[in-house]
Formats: sequence, structure tokens, C-alpha cells
Amino acid sequence: MWRLVNLRHIDIVKTKLEEMPLHMGKLRNLWSLTTFVVSKHNRSNIKELGELLHLSGALSILNLQNVRHARDAMEVNLKDKQHLYKLVLEWGHDKGSSKNEINVLEHLCPHSKLESLTIENYGGTRFPKWLQDCSFSNMVYIRLANCKYCYSWPPLGDLPNLKKLFVEGFHVVSHVDREFYRGGSSAVKPFRSLEILSLKDMPEWQEWFLFEGKDEDEGGVFYNLQELCIIKCPKLSRGLPNHLPALMALQIEDCPQLVASVPRTPNLSKLQLSNCDELLLMELPPRLLELEVGEELAIRGGFDSLWCFPLEFYPKIKYLFVFGSESLESLLVSKGSHRDLISLTYFAIFSCPNFVSFSNGGLCAPNLTEISIFNCEKFKSLPDGMCTLLPSLESLKLFNCPELESFPKGSLPSNLVTLDISKCDKLFSRRMEWGLQRLHSLKQFKIWNGIEKVESFLDEALLPSTLTEFTIGGFSNLKSLNSKGFQHLTSLQRLEIKFCSGFRYLTEERLLASLSSLILRGCHLLKRQCQRDKGKDWPKISHIPFIQIENEVIT
Repeated sequence: MWRLVNLRHIDIVKTKLEEMPLHMGKLRNLWSLTTFVVSKHNRSNIKELGELLHLSGALSILNLQNVRHARDAMEVNLKDKQHLYKLVLEWGHDKGSSKNEINVLEHLCPHSKLESLTIENYGGTRFPKWLQDCSFSNMVYIRLANCKYCYSWPPLGDLPNLKKLFVEGFHVVSHVDREFYRGGSSAVKPFRSLEILSLKDMPEWQEWFLFEGKDEDEGGVFYNLQELCIIKCPKLSRGLPNHLPALMALQIEDCPQLVASVPRTPNLSKLQLSNCDELLLMELPPRLLELEVGEELAIRGGFDSLWCFPLEFYPKIKYLFVFGSESLESLLVSKGSHRDLISLTYFAIFSCPNFVSFSNGGLCAPNLTEISIFNCEKFKSLPDGMCTLLPSLESLKLFNCPELESFPKGSLPSNLVTLDISKCDKLFSRRMEWGLQRLHSLKQFKIWNGIEKVESFLDEALLPSTLTEFTIGGFSNLKSLNSKGFQHLTSLQRLEIKFCSGFRYLTEERLLASLSSLILRGCHLLKRQCQRDKGKDWPKISHIPFIQIENEVIT
């Protein structure tokens, strides 16, 4: 390949090349080279890059652990390659000499006009002096990943145009102090242009020193920050910027010891919190569009008294997921507020033991497609006027809501496609009032673990003829499905009967004619009858293409 002396461009992105061709340095007219892979056997020596004087654009140098002598890295002369704007320096998984890696990185100093820098899998204990140089005035992007042995982050606060900073996989860093900002004695505010800050996988990080300026807002640090992400920092206990006026997205996950308040910010539109038990959420920002609260979040402080969630203040929310709120009792939309939740498409509330109801005025969410309510033992009523206020609702799932007695007045929305009801005994006892036969879009219906004494189900035509899938389970005394409730289900294709240990009889053969799938699990009496050659029920199901009993497919 070295004979192609007029070659200008080589693109080997997304290849698995293990080493470069011989004598790459002879391609002196090369303008762009996406990747240079250093050979383990010294076949493609990094010194070859020194001969390529006209390289421009983006360059990734991979497998730097294979550089045996640091002086070879010096001959690359990155400082003279003035037209490179993006540089990636990556070591492989093989751990090299820490001292040698420090020297290699020291000699790979780029020119001051560089805009983007990535350093990955670096095995040194400290960063080179050139990374501390604020002369990189054009630098807008820095990513430092899996530098497991570095005991501190480099001081980057004085880079005037740095907009995106990603730091992850620093396994020995325990404190982030003043050196990170490097603006303590300067009149210029550190990180004045930073817009995105992502900090991940810091298992030993304990404290984040907050830069203190003359003002109360930490001297304007992160004043333009729009996105902040802190993930997998299990020992971080102190330090979280409090005044972030431009912040629009905040994600904090797996930081269970972090004792702090969610930063004050008027523009926050996306908030994700998970496994950060000590974090205080004092108030919800007025422009919030998406709220996701994890299982493990303990809502304390201002939220201890939050017994009613004012949905009307967040008309642009798209997804609302509430999990494990001990104090929440209701969701409120004040009467006469005329504020429709026009953007809301998904709502779920899980494991809120004191949640009782939605507001009396109903819930007007014309684009809401799914509601899931799980493990809310005191929940008593669904939103009023669902039939008209939730015209797009397609899925309703209710699990372990023992105090729920009935569906709201006016029945359920006519567009409902899926209905799951599990462990809702009071609701099940009033099944004759459900009015499901009027839901002509309903296709999937699941009922699970109802009242123990029930021996027969579908005594009347409770289900619409459009039903294609029916699942019933957990009724230990149920003996059969009544043919009266089945005779009009001419579209039924899939029938599942699960863990009904007393179930003995299927309905008449002609009423099962449309089935293409029958699944039986945990129905021991019915299983024995179906497996007998001369059993009464076997002829009734022999025409069904797919039959599964327990885990065995028998047709």
C-alpha cells in the first residue's frame, strides 16, 4: 500500500483492523486518515504518523499500549499538525506500564487549535501538563473515559469555549477539589461556556468541592449548563451545584448517599431520579415536561407533606411515572382550571400505599393511551368521565387494588383495546355492572386471582364479540367457563387458563371453533382430562392448531 504515494484519503472507521499496513509514513500526500492502529509486534510503528505532515480533520490513534518507547510518540509531532480538529487517543484493554503510558501521553501533545479530545483506557496515574494548559481556546468537547488509575481530574475550568465534558470510569478519585476549576484566584469564572456535564462510574468519589466565588451562586460556575448527568457514584455524599439557571435536563442515578437538594432552576424540563434515597426534591419546576422517579427514591423534606400532586401545573408532561410515594393520596386538577393535559400519553403509579383517587373533576388528557395502577391498596376510584375525557385510552391495567369497587360513571372509553384486572376483589364482585360488552374495540382481556369462592365465570355475555385474546388465572375454585358467556365470542383466537387448580370442564366444542391457540398451566384436573385418549374434553380441542399444556406443546 505504501506505493500509493498520491493517495489523499483513507477511511477505516468501523473496521476491526488490528494493525496498519507497512510503511504508512511514505504516504506523504495523505490528507485524512480516520484511524491509526499501533501494532503489538512493531510492524506499524507510531513513528510513521510523524511523516504525514498534511493530516487534517479527525484522527483516532488506537492500541497505544503497544508503544514500547515513549520517544516514538514524540516523533508523531501532533503539535505541528495544525489542521487536525478532532483527536482520539485510546489504549486497549491490556494494561501497560503506568510510567510509560504517562510519558507516551505527555509526548502526544496536540496543537492549541484542537476542538475535540477523547482519552480512553489510559493507564497512567496523572494527566500530562499540556492538558492543564488553558491555551486550547478552541476546545469545545472533552471525553475522559476509563482512566481507572488517575487520582484526580485534570483542571479544565479555564478552557473558554468548552461546551461538552464527559468524565467516566475514574475508579480511584475520591475528592474533586479546587484544582478542577482552576479559577479560584482568577477573575474569569470557570466553566463559563459548559453546556453538558456527564459524570459516571466513580466508585470511590465521596465529595464534590463547589467553587465559591464572591456571589451566592458559586461565582457563576456552570452558569450556562443545560444538561447534568451523575450516574453510578455510590459513595458521593456531598456537593451538588445549587444554582443552575440554564439547566434543562437533570439525571441522577445510583447515588444512594448523596445528601443534597435538587438544584434550583426555572427551565428544567426533564428530571430523572433513581436510587438516590437522600436527595431532596423540594419543589417541581414549572416547565417540567418529563418526570421519572425511580423505585428506590425516598421523597423527603418538602415532599413528606405532598399528599396531593397538582397535575394542572404541568400541562406539557408526556410521561408520568410515580413509584413508592408513601404520602401521596390523590392527583388533582382543580375544577374550572381548563388546563387539559394535552401532551400526556402514559401514566403509571406503582406501590403508593396511601393513594386513594384522582381528582373529582376527572382527568382531561385527550392523548393519554395507557394507565397502569399497581399495588395501591387504598385506591378507590378511577377518574370520572373517562369515556369522554380520555378518548384515546387504549390500555388500562389494574393490579392489587383491593378497595377499587367500580368503573366510573359513563363506562370506560370506547377505544379501549387492552384491559387487565388482577387482585381487585371488590371490583370483580360487581362484574355484572362493568358494561364491557359495549366496548367494541376491546381485543385483549385478562382477569387474575379473583374471589376464592367463584366456581364459574362468564355466566352472562359480559365481554364484547370483538375479543381476540382472553386470559383467566388464579381462581383456585373455578370449575368451568359458562357457555352462555362464550357463545357470542366468535373472534376469540387465544385462550389462556392459568393456575386454576379446580378447573375441570371446557365449554362446548362449537364455542371454541375460532381458537387458534390454547394454553393451560397449573390446571391439573383439566390437564389429566385433555391427555386421556378417551377423555370427554379432548375432541373439543383437537382442532386447535396450537395447544400448550404446562411447558409442553402437544399439537
